[in-house]
Amino acid sequence: MKIGVCALCGQLRKLHESHFLPKGIYRLLRESNSKNNNPVLISARVSMQKSYQMTQPLLCSACERRFSENGESYVLPLLKKRGKFPLLDRLKVAIPLYTTPENAAFTCPSVGLDGEKIAYFGLSILWRAAVRPWRTFDGELISVQLEPQYQESIRRYLVGETPLPSDVAAIATVATDFVSQNICLLPNRITDNTMYIAYGLLTKGLYYRFIMGDNHPPAMREISCAGPGMNMIFARNCSENSWPAVETMMATSIPKGDLADIGTKAP
Repeated sequence: MKIGVCALCGQLRKLHESHFLPKGIYRLLRESNSKNNNPVLISARVSMQKSYQMTQPLLCSACERRFSENGESYVLPLLKKRGKFPLLDRLKVAIPLYTTPENAAFTCPSVGLDGEKIAYFGLSILWRAAVRPWRTFDGELISVQLEPQYQESIRRYLVGETPLPSDVAAIATVATDFVSQNICLLPNRITDNTMYIAYGLLTKGLYYRFIMGDNHPPAMREISCAGPGMNMIFARNCSENSWPAVETMMATSIPKGDLADIGTKAP
């Protein structure tokens, strides 16, 4: 471990080799019946099965523990793994608050879910994407551009100095479709609505939309899974959010290694 300033608490400490995505996510992505059970990693340039994990010295021991206790240890067991999806299974046996042709809506307390920890988990990944650039498996540096005031307000929330900021809403949706349940999409800026700032994140069946700004509709705050509202969570087919991103990358991504071999062996 190297000595440096922890990005979360700001203290001079020994820094861990922190993961961009929690280590438990990588374990979930290793589910495979093939001989090579490394996750399939896809970029716009190349796709391959590889054990690579994005890491860098970032957090001290106390802040690593914060991330684990306040979000990761709660959410990871709920995500899709092999034939089970505990988070969706819980919603399937619950009575929704309401339904629409697109989704079913629940309140987290009514189905025994801790919306605060669900929000914390997602925001911790978004914050990591914004606070430093990260080197991907194909050598590219990636990051999310998050305005300084939101980056700081989220940091203060994650370190335990404040409750969920009033200008942040975390909309959590449990995916009912196969594609969204079996992939991860890194945090990205959503540009389909110019009225407010939004970011998306998908982790093995749990899709987030984070809304930022004082001018976002009050309804967004009300349906956030954490905060002073109803603490809601939704269930719907999220393929419209996940599949276009996968298709876009696959259009230019060149298979390498075992993935290339699969292509050459196809009938």
